[in-house]
Parts: sequence; structure tokens; C-alpha cells
Amino acid sequence: MAADVYFHSLEPAAGQELLPVDPGPCLALMVDRLGLTGASRRASPWGLKVQVGEQGLPPAIDPAWARAVAEALAGPGAANSPSGAVCFDTLSITTTGLDQADTHLEMAMAKGFGSNGRGLPFLVADGPDQGDSLAVDLSGDSGIAQLTLASALKGFAGICLLAPVRPHPHAGFQGALVNMGVGLVDRAGKLLLHQDIRPKVNTPLCAGCGSCQAVCLFDAISMTAGRAMIDAKKCTGCGECMNVCFMAGISAEEAAGIPLFQKKVAAAALAARDTVSSGRSDRFGYFNLLVRLDRHAGRAKGRGRTRMGDVGVLASRDPVALDRATWDLIVARSGGPLDVWSGFSQEPGSLLDHAEKLGLGSQDYRLVEF
Repeated sequence: MAADVYFHSLEPAAGQELLPVDPGPCLALMVDRLGLTGASRRASPWGLKVQVGEQGLPPAIDPAWARAVAEALAGPGAANSPSGAVCFDTLSITTTGLDQADTHLEMAMAKGFGSNGRGLPFLVADGPDQGDSLAVDLSGDSGIAQLTLASALKGFAGICLLAPVRPHPHAGFQGALVNMGVGLVDRAGKLLLHQDIRPKVNTPLCAGCGSCQAVCLFDAISMTAGRAMIDAKKCTGCGECMNVCFMAGISAEEAAGIPLFQKKVAAAALAARDTVSSGRSDRFGYFNLLVRLDRHAGRAKGRGRTRMGDVGVLASRDPVALDRATWDLIVARSGGPLDVWSGFSQEPGSLLDHAEKLGLGSQDYRLVEF
């Protein structure tokens, strides 16, 4: 049966393209459409998975948007004190400052998260103060038997994943499944997910600018004779060098792990969902935000990415249907295949197929616009 995917357009009217958009009201309505109003009035809090975003940029998920979701989860009569929700993020393997718990927390506070003022509490879910990570078994054909989830997940009654949709070097775009299968995994688990991917440099396209070397957290890139060289022994396959290469001179070797990476992400997403909810759909809400697309995804402009601006917000109880609908919407708005917008040749077909096979959801959906 087709899953409902709710969509609210935030595309600006003519002459209003420079005005900031506020997804908060439609996010609150979507919480109600998903049947989650009042869900956080339980003994354990709900977790709101957000992304702080790198230094120098606004938060990928604005604290005010998270608060709108928290107030809707709390239900009528609790709008001034949505105490049943906690914002969280996990340690990064790609972004300086977000790879350490103390600096991650400092950046979150600087961007408006935290319990001071009207902000919501914020925690680094796999920080050392959260205890031991959660070991989980993965499906048999995912390439790895076990990995570790962020330890704070065990304390949540449910989770709302607020995914800022962005180009992704290994999945085409980052949506609900990547936000769950990578974003709920601890830092050690993220390294396991990426270990089979090996980027390679197309030397004639390398401009020798050093952008890739500057973003590599693992000292795996050096410059030789004005060209980038990647040390395969140090490379973790995170893909950040691909994302910043404005000449599109770095790409993943397809045979070296892209389909396997997508399978592992699907299996990790299933393990994360079952750890928190025991498979119950009323313990998760999935939101894909096609907002601030150009501000957060424009570093590798030389890839020829089509710029779309603000599009809207999608939400569903089914992460597979949600990502399928998001993919279709991006293609429709960009007027071509996914790579016209993302700049990467990868598409999330294997990810969606494997997630569907595992029982995470269905690619059949019914788009409900309001």
C-alpha cells in the first residue's frame, strides 16, 4: 500500500526570492499529520536529530524550527514549555570542530541550541559523557556484521529526524535514510560504514588548489607536483574531498564500495529504528527539508549544480517513501537527473531498494500537498 508523504511548498512568490522562509508552522502541522501531537508527554523525552552545520554558516536546522516540532510533540497546553524533547547531533568524520564533543557542543550553543533562553536542551549523542555506545547486529548481506550506535539513543521514547536535504557524494542526496543510517551512528560506526570507499583523483582535472587537502581530517591528501594525491592507507572514504572539489576532479571508484555503502546505511538505519522503537512506526517521524539549499550546498560550484533555492518540506512515517518522493521532487524541479542538482554521479537506488527489502518502508507513495 502506498505511504502518505506530506508536502508543503515554501517556494517564494515573484519578487520575494530574497525573503527568509520559516518552515516552523508547516513542521508543526506535519507533526499533527503524522499523528505525533502529544507524543512527547511520556516518561522519556523525544530526541530531535538536528545538524549544527559547519563553522561560519547558519545552522543546517534552525533552533526555531526544532522548537516548533518540540511544541507540536508536546501538544496543546505545553507550548511554552516543551520539556519532553531534546535536540541532538552526533560526532562528524568530515567537519572540523564537529569531530570533538566539546567543540561540537560549543558550536551548537553559539548557533542557538541549548537550554539557555528559549532554546531546547542539546547533547552530543555519542559524546563521552553519554556512556558506552550501543552495539547492534546488521543484516547478513550488508558487508559488516556489527557496528555501534550513539549511546544516547537508548534514552529516547522516539525520534524526529530533521534532515536538511543536501548533495551527498555516496548516495546522491542526504535525506531521511542517510540521516538515520549515518546520523544515528557513533563516530567509530561512521568509519566502518565508509571503509570500503576509496576516492581517486582524475589528475588532468586537478587544479592543485588544495581545497581537498584543507578539509581532510585524516591527513590522507598531499600535494605532489601541484596535484592532489590520496593515501589509500589513511583515507576513510568519507567523501568530503569530493564535495569541495570545484573541478569535480575527485570521484569514488564505483566498484570499491558505493553500492555496498548504501546497503550498509540501509542496514544501519533499520538497526537504529529498531533500537529506539522496536519497529513501531509511531516512535519515529521523518522530515526532509528542501530549504536553504544553495547556502549549504554551494561550495563545489564548478560541478555545474543547478541552483533551486527554497522548495519546501516533506514528511512521512515511511523513510523509504519519503526519500523516493524527495528524489522525484528534486528531479522535477531541476529539470534533469539527480546529478544536475547534486553534481555527483551516484544515485540512491541501491539504498532505497535495500531499505525496502529490509522492511523499512516502500517506494510506493501518495503525495499529499497542503
